[in-house]
Amino acid sequence: MKKVLLILACGIAAQLSYAQATPKWAGKAKKAVFSIVTYDKDNKIKNTGNGFYINENGTADYTLFEGAERAVIINADSKELPVLRILGANSMYDIVKFNTETDKKTIALKSASQPASVGETVYLLPYSTQKAATCQTGTVTKVDTIGDKAYYYTLAMTTNEKTVSCPIMNANGEVLGLIQKNASDEAKESYAIGATYGASLSITALSLNDMSLNKIGIKKGLPETEDQALVYLFMASSQQNQDEYITTLNDFLEQYPNSADGYIRRATTYMGFNDDEHNALADADLKKALEVTANKSETQYNIAKLIYSYTISLGDWSYDKALSIIHDAMQADNQPIYTQLEGDILFAMKKYPEAYAAYEKVNQSSIASAATFYSAAKTKQLIEGTDMNEVIALMDSAVARFTKPY
Repeated sequence: MKKVLLILACGIAAQLSYAQATPKWAGKAKKAVFSIVTYDKDNKIKNTGNGFYINENGTADYTLFEGAERAVIINADSKELPVLRILGANSMYDIVKFNTETDKKTIALKSASQPASVGETVYLLPYSTQKAATCQTGTVTKVDTIGDKAYYYTLAMTTNEKTVSCPIMNANGEVLGLIQKNASDEAKESYAIGATYGASLSITALSLNDMSLNKIGIKKGLPETEDQALVYLFMASSQQNQDEYITTLNDFLEQYPNSADGYIRRATTYMGFNDDEHNALADADLKKALEVTANKSETQYNIAKLIYSYTISLGDWSYDKALSIIHDAMQADNQPIYTQLEGDILFAMKKYPEAYAAYEKVNQSSIASAATFYSAAKTKQLIEGTDMNEVIALMDSAVARFTKPY
């Protein structure tokens, strides 16, 4: 079972100052905290730290993941689980968000509904596999706002490198933030970035160009809305190699299994291999697109256009198949743009009288343009016995629809 986690890297605290009485919630809360190990491209350990689940989402110390090619967590039950995808990152605030596999229901920390106040007692909860839970205490000395409902805390608390990104909790057992690296282990003040900031990290349509994300070699997630994810796919198609892009398409269809556009885009990529194996996969995806689509005619148009375009460039797929599909679309919804594609396919098949008849219908519709009149003129010219004056008249109509300067 896979769940999205907010990982907040935290270390096993050494010789901490503990509260005189451990809060009742600490025993359960500590089960949300786990260890993290990251690996480089040679599969050698790069960094170690710790983290925790928060609302089944998570954030972590960005530095822990920078340059990493894979990572695992070791939970409170000593179970090792792989990190699956990075879901957001910000190197300036040294924070990252990702998800992992889980083997059972996740015990997660709950975000505080309100920020901490100056003078409030807070609790640092370390990673531990022991039954007993212990917390270090401190007080809030300053609260800064760094974004929409996002906060940065200054704490009267001495922390060290091993406590970086450990969760800071309030008296109710709600998580406020994660400890950040201090300038010195002897410093009397520590700092914590609000957990809600980490939770708000996300992948957007433009995340392929995010330097912080690109410095992490672990697979990235996709935007949380289908429209944004489709834009992400468009960006990925020109920036990733064929194998990487297919992996991204597979992830997209796992997340959005009813996206006709996703199946058509993957089919387009399969067709680019130009072999029987991938053509069969493409054909299966095109059939799946028709099964899941909410607008069958539009999907039939897109499929017919794809087959037509592919046949023009490589010639493996059938014009007859493209024509049959666009005719099916026209029977259900006879839009002018469908008729335009019908004409294009017929022209490619050298059926010029039929193609011209299609273009004539388009030129009497709302989408008539210089391009459609030019198509009609070119087709008319190739029909045997045509009066060239008719061709000239069509070209005049095309020119008349251009805007000046031509």
